[in-house]
Amino acid sequence: MKSNFAACVILYHPKKEDVENISTYIAKVEKVYILDNTEGKSNESLFIGMENVCYFWDGENKGLSIRLNDACKRAINDNFEYLLTMDQDSSFLEENIDRYFKDILNFEEKEKVAVYGLEYSKKDINHTTKNYIEVDHLITSASVMNLKLYNEIGGFDENLFIDGVDIDYCYSALTKGFKNIKFARNFFHHSLGVLSRRGSIFTLYLIKKNVSVHSSLRVYYMYRNMLYIKNKYENVIPDIIKEFVKNQKHQVNKNIKYSTEVFTILKYKRKAVDDFNNKRMGKLHNLI
Repeated sequence: MKSNFAACVILYHPKKEDVENISTYIAKVEKVYILDNTEGKSNESLFIGMENVCYFWDGENKGLSIRLNDACKRAINDNFEYLLTMDQDSSFLEENIDRYFKDILNFEEKEKVAVYGLEYSKKDINHTTKNYIEVDHLITSASVMNLKLYNEIGGFDENLFIDGVDIDYCYSALTKGFKNIKFARNFFHHSLGVLSRRGSIFTLYLIKKNVSVHSSLRVYYMYRNMLYIKNKYENVIPDIIKEFVKNQKHQVNKNIKYSTEVFTILKYKRKAVDDFNNKRMGKLHNLI
């Protein structure tokens, strides 16, 4: 089983616990490609003594899409069939990853599946569903890519930098006639962000609730890339794109509603529209 699988994780200012997360799956794969987006200094010393690790760092933050393409190409060149893609804050229990890889290898019509994935946590499992379901998209973390289809799908779109990178790849797979499969009775541990006690601008911040909010810069990428993906696929998979746009706008509006920097977020949202209209994609270099 092990020789069919490699893994990759993209780092950004990693902490000790992030290295511990990698240790939960390193023994289950033949090789782990670690691509470090940390600017300024290498973190290679964190991985001294860890077998099966290939560490890459060039001092730049090149986002997700470029790094994921790099990892896929390296894995293909090393003759792997599958690539497990992980976030630095995600981990596995041993029995879950063993079952995951076994289910992939035993899956019928493997040649038609672009990406496999799992539920985010044990509480998300619905035992009334069958073992797997077809889904529109999967998140990067704990996805397993069928590398035999990578070139036909076209790789990850490097116009996106971060946010929507995984969604775009899955949508591209759908347009090529492939499937995205989630094993609905299995899970991994994934951080969904830190909840903050926030009030809404519409209640003058008097009524507070636990919400997850993003930075103004993240909202920029969310909104700009939503417009890009909508434009790219709305004539091919219109119903899926309609739901995607609805969800993305909801996330952006939640950030506006609960942010303490409402006017900054609105400026970044306007810039997102302007940059999309003027085909300024990739990494945003000029912050507001």
